[in-house]
Amino acid sequence: MESVRLKIREQYNEMSKAEKKLSDFVLSDTKNCLGMTAVDIAGKSGVSSASVIRYVQKLGFDGLEGFKLALAATDAQNDKEDMVDPIISKEDDLDTLCRKMDALVDAAFQDFFYQLNKDALKKAINKIKKARRIYLVGIGSSSLPAYDLFHKLKRADLNANFYQDINMMVEFFNYIDKRDVVIAFSYSGQSQEVLYACGIAEKQGASIIAVTRRRDSPLQDLADLCLHVPDNEKVMRIGAFTSLHTSIMMADLLYMGVIQENLDHYEVELIKTRKMVAGLKIKK
Repeated sequence: MESVRLKIREQYNEMSKAEKKLSDFVLSDTKNCLGMTAVDIAGKSGVSSASVIRYVQKLGFDGLEGFKLALAATDAQNDKEDMVDPIISKEDDLDTLCRKMDALVDAAFQDFFYQLNKDALKKAINKIKKARRIYLVGIGSSSLPAYDLFHKLKRADLNANFYQDINMMVEFFNYIDKRDVVIAFSYSGQSQEVLYACGIAEKQGASIIAVTRRRDSPLQDLADLCLHVPDNEKVMRIGAFTSLHTSIMMADLLYMGVIQENLDHYEVELIKTRKMVAGLKIKK
């Protein structure tokens, strides 16, 4: 489990300067941290011993020993991740780059399933099953999981809708009502186009399901249900990596949950669909 690491990463941006120094040390030098006293950790981090105790208590531990035990349990299962620092640099060769990406994605999925709220997921699945129409919303990299879920739901003959042109989608929201569901993907939770569309949907009475990071945001305020992905990737980044992978995973869980009840029926229809598109494939 990534429990301790996940707590630190999710709370990092709200931490004080001293807490960030401690977090940086714990995440970068976990093995040595396990054998240190509060005084040792304070010295390495450039903070006071009292700050160390307050830090572990803020993370939910009674004292330093409990924190180190939980960290040790995490560390024992994460040799693969700790093999490299999963941040690319221009000095990396291709092998190092591949190992870093492997570690990055592996840690992201461990975090994803650790923090997954299954009750919220179940409620979202039930809302989608009962919906008259399903609207998928997302822009930029967040449009990819939205489109992928649209495609899968449409193949299963559900009334799913997705438009790259947000203006067009907003026009069609004129006909949306309480019988419909909007599934909005936005890692930041701050994309203006997504917020605008969801604001209209809310006024029209539609249910809004948000797939976003675990952080206060305007999208969370608008949504009836939030499905959180780990907050372990900066919004300012060289590309959407873990956020994209985990958002697609959430989309896949929604899809599988929706079709599971009538799987026999959907399997028959998907086989028919496969045969139809077979003519578009080049035959050897």
